[in-house]
Amino acid sequence: VSAVTQDKKDKAWSQLGTSGSGNHFVEFGVLTLEQADLGLAAGRYLALLSHSGSRGTGAAVASHYSKLAMRLHPELPSEWMHLAWLDLHSAEGQEYWSAMQLMGKYAAANHELIHRAIASHLAADVLLDLATHHTFAWRASPGGEDVIVHRKGAMPAGPGVLGIIPGSMGTPGYVVRGK
Repeated sequence: VSAVTQDKKDKAWSQLGTSGSGNHFVEFGVLTLEQADLGLAAGRYLALLSHSGSRGTGAAVASHYSKLAMRLHPELPSEWMHLAWLDLHSAEGQEYWSAMQLMGKYAAANHELIHRAIASHLAADVLLDLATHHTFAWRASPGGEDVIVHRKGAMPAGPGVLGIIPGSMGTPGYVVRGK
């Protein structure tokens, strides 16, 4: 959808279905339901949790458009340059929006392939598949005004919206529902 995604296409294909490094992981845990919920009966279930994102291509997209936004806003003080933006009514903003949406689809496909491969190797039936985006932007209308909400390391939590809060190094993760 853009020069940067075209340039990184081969890298993206080669990394599809891999978890990567840094804070990316795949781990097993236990999902405990005290009462029937999520289409499952009360009980304990083996759970698989992964965090993989859009890999190197997503980082390249973010870096490219962040630098472009900074160049387009030289009026910002240096300490605010990382708050630069692209107007969604501009060609650059529309290109970025398309590239970011593509990276969101890529991250979802990556998650799906990782989980599908592990379930296949274990000959396990998948009873529930829950995926959430974080560090992404969504269209929203708080108070009736159309805006873009960017969440760094966070996900939407509207009423009834399911999400995942992963644990860290021995602490439990949580499946949550927005209030």
